[in-house]
Amino acid sequence: MLIDIVGAGSLGLLFGGKLARSGSRVRIWSRSAGQADELRHFGIHIAKDGESGIRANPTQFQSGTIGQLGQAWEMEPGNYVLVMTKQKDAEAVCRYLSEFRLPQGASPPVLVCFQNGYGHMDRLKAILPEWDMLAAVTTEGAKRTSFHEVFHAGSGDTWIGESGTGGVAREDSSRWLNLVHAFEKAGFYPVLSNEIDNMMFRKLLINAVINPLTALWRIPNGDLLISPARIKLMKELYNETISVYDACGIRHEDDMWDQILNVCRATSGNTSSMLKDVLAGSPTEIGWINGSIAAMAQKAGVQAPANELMTRLIEGIIAEEE
Repeated sequence: MLIDIVGAGSLGLLFGGKLARSGSRVRIWSRSAGQADELRHFGIHIAKDGESGIRANPTQFQSGTIGQLGQAWEMEPGNYVLVMTKQKDAEAVCRYLSEFRLPQGASPPVLVCFQNGYGHMDRLKAILPEWDMLAAVTTEGAKRTSFHEVFHAGSGDTWIGESGTGGVAREDSSRWLNLVHAFEKAGFYPVLSNEIDNMMFRKLLINAVINPLTALWRIPNGDLLISPARIKLMKELYNETISVYDACGIRHEDDMWDQILNVCRATSGNTSSMLKDVLAGSPTEIGWINGSIAAMAQKAGVQAPANELMTRLIEGIIAEEE
């Protein structure tokens, strides 16, 4: 079993390093040649509070740039491709993969997509219609500290499932179980879920309330809770998004507000991914988070002014700083 990991950010290094250490055959593909060189030279170091770090030696995995993936596939295609890039890069990765010719009689690989937001799975399936495609939602906490080092901020669960099927099992789901077993062997906590869409909507709600506000105010997650004014705006975003979900017939747990507050407390010192992007002057995923909620509202014939405003404000930050 050969696992290709596309994207060597926080999650790519965490999953790649632990899978490689556990004996899985892993290839890690980064955007830059500099990072690929560091990985080949230093391996991957995974640090964790209160514990000695672990290291995947360079001999335990292969690495290269994403542009070299095609050449590697001519020699040996992967069985699984974990796409761990941002939303904005996932479609380009899939278009690139669509150019590859599989050996005659070979089964299409399983593509596992770790992107935030919602709506991307349909777009990716349209690009790779013959591939098995799974969505993944993880609560693993990780922060890349260098090209070859990642801090494992906290263990979590990783849900994997087929989006848009209502949980209907496929005859070849044994291939999915093989990946689940590889994750378990590596020390992760995978769940093969029949409700992956609900898990994606749950994470979308959490991200829509936390991420844009931390990016606008440039504060860590926990600082959202130190001001009644901030909590009030969080609640407005929450209530509006719940109303959109209700209009779209999307199920949600009754205690989601409490769950969001708990996420802020549990990740109090963390910098949200959207704030990281803003500070780096990089494009954010606002269009796939609050923007996707606004689009859902429009389709359902309801209003989502708070989500629309968050989208415009975050987009305006990047435009101003470019």
